[in-house]
Amino acid sequence: MKNFILFLTLFSFTSLSANTTDIYMGFGLARVNETLAPYLGSKKTTIPNSEVSLKIGYGKRSSYAAEFTIDYLENHSKYYAQGDAQKFGFNVSILKAYNFGIYINPYLKVGFGAGMLKTSADTNNQSLTYGNFHAGAGFFIPLSRQMDIEVAYQYRYISYEKIKLDNASNPTSHLNAIYTGFNIRF
Repeated sequence: MKNFILFLTLFSFTSLSANTTDIYMGFGLARVNETLAPYLGSKKTTIPNSEVSLKIGYGKRSSYAAEFTIDYLENHSKYYAQGDAQKFGFNVSILKAYNFGIYINPYLKVGFGAGMLKTSADTNNQSLTYGNFHAGAGFFIPLSRQMDIEVAYQYRYISYEKIKLDNASNPTSHLNAIYTGFNIRF
């Protein structure tokens, strides 16, 4: 409860002291190809998936911004699960956007994140945690001062926790995503 009150206080203070259009919230969909490294005798495989993202950011469309993103991905892999697995992630990114005087604002983004993969694989528990580093590039298409469309490419290197099996190493994957989203700026 204390953390919630602290978060609400900081968010309210930030909102009151912020200039117009510095805080933004967004929703997006991504088409994802995840390439899983060979693991426990398996072959390298690439799995297409879809991802849904919710984000909140602070910064200008033509300058620097910080973003916090929550992701949900249905993982259609037999790699870690007998059926579909669900992946939940939380990411923090720093974004640098540019204003070249054209209609769009291109940007570069880097960050890190963590999450959990709920799985039915025999891992002594029904979930695996992971960490990731990511980088991407994209652009904002302003619709008005308060709204924009976002299109981006993002790469993530993901390292899962070690599965407690003999001769097991940490499983890893490379994720390539094409993201399309909509942002509202306050």
